[in-house]
Amino acid sequence: MQKGPILMEPITIKARLNQAYHFSGAAGNGIRFSDLSDDPAFVFREDTSAVHNRFVPAGGRISYASPVRLTQDALPYLLFLYVESGSGTLTTAGDAVQEPESCQLAPGDLMLLPDQTAYRFSTTHTPFCYHCFYLSTEYFSEYLPFLCADDRIFHTNRTEADDIVWRILPYLSRELLSDEPVSSLHLTAMLSLVLSSLAASRRAASTPSLPAHVAHMKEIFDTDYAHSHSLAALESSLGVSRYRLCHDFSDCIGVPPIQYLNRVRLKAARTLLRTTTLTIREVSAAVGIENTTHFINLFKKDAGITPLQFRQSSLH
Repeated sequence: MQKGPILMEPITIKARLNQAYHFSGAAGNGIRFSDLSDDPAFVFREDTSAVHNRFVPAGGRISYASPVRLTQDALPYLLFLYVESGSGTLTTAGDAVQEPESCQLAPGDLMLLPDQTAYRFSTTHTPFCYHCFYLSTEYFSEYLPFLCADDRIFHTNRTEADDIVWRILPYLSRELLSDEPVSSLHLTAMLSLVLSSLAASRRAASTPSLPAHVAHMKEIFDTDYAHSHSLAALESSLGVSRYRLCHDFSDCIGVPPIQYLNRVRLKAARTLLRTTTLTIREVSAAVGIENTTHFINLFKKDAGITPLQFRQSSLH
C-alpha cells in the first residue's frame, strides 16, 4: 500500500521560545519561557489564519520578581521591548563578523534587536518588568536598515524618543490582549508608527546637516541598492554635477559613493546569507552585484571570510 506524505506540524512560537530561552539564577532554575509568560498579560497568537497575527505572533508584559540570568538563542523574529521598572544588562553573542554589544537597561529604555540575534541577560535590580513584542521579518524587517545599522541593536531612552512613541506604548499591550479581530490590525499599525518615529528621530539626529543632494543620494543607496546607479543618471536626476556629487558625498559621509553603496549591499547580503537558502550567485544578484566573483572578493575583503564561510559560521 502506498503511503501518503508525512505532514509535519508547524512549530509554534511558544515551542520556539521554550527551546531558545535558558534560565538560571534564583528565579530561573529549570523553568521554561512559557512558565514566566504564563500570565494573562502575555499572549501567544497562534492563529496564523489571520495575517496580522503572524506579524506580531507573541508579546506582552513579563516581570522577574527575583534575580534572573538567561540566554536566548537566535530566533527568526525581531524583538522590540521597553522597560517599565528595574534594571539589567543585555549582551549580544556576536558572530564571525559582528562584535558583541553590551547595553545597560533602565526604566524608560527601548530596544529593537534584529532577527537571529542571540544574547544573554541578567537583572541588576528587581523587580524587573518589561513589555516585549516578537515581530515577523515578513513585515517589520524593512525597519532594520534605519534602526539597526550593520545588524547592531537599537537602544534609546525616553529623553531621545519622540513624544508620539510614549503616547502609543501604553496601547500596544491592550491591543495585543484584545480578542477583537481588528486589534491585530491596530497593533501592527501602531508598532509600525513607533518604529517609523524612532527611525525618523535617529535619521534627524545622525544627518542634521547633509546637503539635500547628498541626503537624497544616500537614501537612494540605502533603499534601492539592488539596482545599478551610474553617476551620469544621478547627475541627471539630482541636477548636480557628478564631480560635485562625488566630492560632497565623500566629504559628508566619509567614503566615496561606490564604497558606501557596496557597504549597504554587503550588509544586505549578510542578512540573506543568514536567513535564506539562496545560492551565493543568487545573493550576489539580489543585492545588485551581477559578477559573483567580484561579490565574493568584496565580501571577503569586508568580512575577512567568504560568503560561504559566513553562512556556515552563522549556522552554529
